[in-house]
Amino acid sequence: MVQSENDVPTGDDHKNPLIVVGVDGSDDGLRAVRFGANTARDFGGELMLVHAVDDAMLAGAWGVVYDPEVLQNAGVSANAQAKGLALELGLPEEQIRTEVVLGSPGGVLGRLSEVADLLVLGRRAVSGLERMFVGSTSVSVVSNSSCPVLVISAAAHPIDVGHKKVIGVGMNTNPGNHTTLEVAFKQARRFQSSLEIVHALQPPIGIFAKKLTPDDLEEQLRFIRGGIKALAKSIAVRFPEVDYKVIVVADSPINELVGRSANYDALVLGVSNSTFGLGGLVRGLMAHAECPLLITH
Repeated sequence: MVQSENDVPTGDDHKNPLIVVGVDGSDDGLRAVRFGANTARDFGGELMLVHAVDDAMLAGAWGVVYDPEVLQNAGVSANAQAKGLALELGLPEEQIRTEVVLGSPGGVLGRLSEVADLLVLGRRAVSGLERMFVGSTSVSVVSNSSCPVLVISAAAHPIDVGHKKVIGVGMNTNPGNHTTLEVAFKQARRFQSSLEIVHALQPPIGIFAKKLTPDDLEEQLRFIRGGIKALAKSIAVRFPEVDYKVIVVADSPINELVGRSANYDALVLGVSNSTFGLGGLVRGLMAHAECPLLITH
């Protein structure tokens, strides 16, 4: 039987990390499986492969009713393919679970985020005008997740994570940066990579915006740079193996981070109430960044 969304297991204590991967049978979905399996293998964690059967699909257009068993079988097949890949990557079978769950993908994964240590999603490959938008599932999961979310796409990043040896983190000047920056240092240590800590200050624009003199702008940049360097120094003492640098520029944040993303294995962003928030910047990066995004709360 296909489980209902309310049957998603909750409340279990995981001594080792629980990595949940959304499985949909797509190439990007398999890239998500690869990242999740490698993470579970590296940390001795459990990999849960989840295929959500969207209950909205059960009643299609023109009154056509889809057979739940057919959709379940498709999910079982997708999970089997994903499990096979995880096994090929060396993850022991006892560390792999597969689930086919009835419910919207966003709702199912959001519920699982309450017990997971990491959610991994594949963003389907798109091109042209389609890249102006982000799938509703990705937005829903990132907005409502209780744990970090890794969004990965072959369209944006054709090789596996870990080859470029640079992790990026987008920063602003709010207190919530501490958690985001710590996650970024952990990722850099895991991938034995250097870390770029980037802040882009949007210069005032528009006819009613207060104009800044070059000296005023440089003073703001110097103040922000000093604050971020002090924060980074306080965290870096626990990560002596990670080389890092702080980059503070006057530019559009979306332009700066998208431009740099091609050189990163992953770009870390914070979306809690005290950091970015899931506004235009994060949505824009989800659509256009040329590397996986690790989004923290």
